[in-house]
Amino acid sequence: MFQPIQSKTVVQQIIDKITQSLIKGELKPGDRLPPEPELASQLGVSRTSLREALKTLSGLGVLNSRKRGGTFIATESSQSMINPLIFNLIIEKGSTDDLFELRVLLEVDAIELAIKKATDDDLKLLAAELEEFEKSIPSGDLRLLADLDFRFHLRVLQISNNSSFIKISKLIMQLFAYPIEEALKLIGPRQVLENHRALYQAIVDRDLLRAKEHVVRAFESSRQFL
Repeated sequence: MFQPIQSKTVVQQIIDKITQSLIKGELKPGDRLPPEPELASQLGVSRTSLREALKTLSGLGVLNSRKRGGTFIATESSQSMINPLIFNLIIEKGSTDDLFELRVLLEVDAIELAIKKATDDDLKLLAAELEEFEKSIPSGDLRLLADLDFRFHLRVLQISNNSSFIKISKLIMQLFAYPIEEALKLIGPRQVLENHRALYQAIVDRDLLRAKEHVVRAFESSRQFL
């Protein structure tokens, strides 16, 4: 399955090799890797470097090691698998505008899919999120309202009914969970409710252009926090 690496031992090259095998479908979830001596021989690397690479992949949730059972490709996603990307997005200098644009693009794409796929039941659940938010406004609990705000956007995302898109979007949205509370202080819960209602109605009316325009306006008003 594996061809020798044509240069000196490089842990990242081993990781890349296994990653590419996954992408190409040569390795699949649940597959058992060859024993360490055999795999090291196939790759043409030392067992020390191989162990370091496997340890890294295990830490990312890509591999699972079983006592006396060997090393297997994970069959379930792990929250730890996304941490490196999140960390990279957080520390990358000059990425604020890029992240904001990405957040808007993801929201617009989610709405487009929601407009195409939303069932009556989906719309009822989305309406229920609005009702819950409205009922909670008198409490003045910004943390609760921020959570409900976040839930509304997650509901739109779930209506897209595309598991891969949902996973990627949830990953990015993690970066915006806390700033939502800060934006609520500036904009006010009532205005956020009106924004959500307008978006909800655009989805009900299957009006993509109106929904896109609404998203851009609403997000621009809270750009300094998002």
